[in-house]
Amino acid sequence: MQMHRFHNIPDSLRERSIPLKDVLQIMNLTKDDVVVDVGAGNGYYALAFAKICKKVYAVDQGYTDEAMNSLAEKASQSGLNNLQVIKRNVCDGLKIKDYTHAFFSNSFHDINCQDQLLNEIASQGAKLTIIEFKPNTPFGPPSFRRISEDKLVNLLSQYGYSVNDKKEFEFHYVLTSSHP
Repeated sequence: MQMHRFHNIPDSLRERSIPLKDVLQIMNLTKDDVVVDVGAGNGYYALAFAKICKKVYAVDQGYTDEAMNSLAEKASQSGLNNLQVIKRNVCDGLKIKDYTHAFFSNSFHDINCQDQLLNEIASQGAKLTIIEFKPNTPFGPPSFRRISEDKLVNLLSQYGYSVNDKKEFEFHYVLTSSHP
C-alpha cells in the first residue's frame, strides 16, 4: 500500500483544507467509541479521537520505529493513554476486535485490498468514515487512483453500508456510513 497521502503536509494546512471540527461533527464520536485510524500517518486525527473516545488504534504500514515512538510520545505528553500505535499492512487484516468506527483520511484509495478490508469492517458492524480527494483537485494521488463520491457510495453499499452524513470541502469530501 504505497501512500500518496495528505499526511505529509503541515497540520495547519490540513486544518484549513479539512477542518477537524467538521470531521468530528460528521463522525459523531462518543466516549464509548473505539476507533481504528487506518493510514494514520503522523496521528493528527488519532490524537484528536483519543481525546474523545475510549480507545484509538493508529494503524499505518509506513511507521518507522521513530515515527511510532514519536506518536506514542505525543499521546503521552497530552495525557492520553488510550492510543495504541500499530505498524501493519492492513491487507494482512486489521486484527483488531470490538471497534465501533473505522476511519480513513486520504488513504482508502491506496489500499489494494479494499474489498477484503470492507468485508472485515462490516463484519464488526463498525461505522465507517472516509475522507478522499475529489476527482479533479490540483494535487493528490494520480487521477486513476482517486475514488469519486458516487463510486465510493456504490462500493460501500455492496457491504451493507448506507451514508449517514457527508460534507464537501474545496479539495476533499468526507462520508460517514453505518452498517445495520
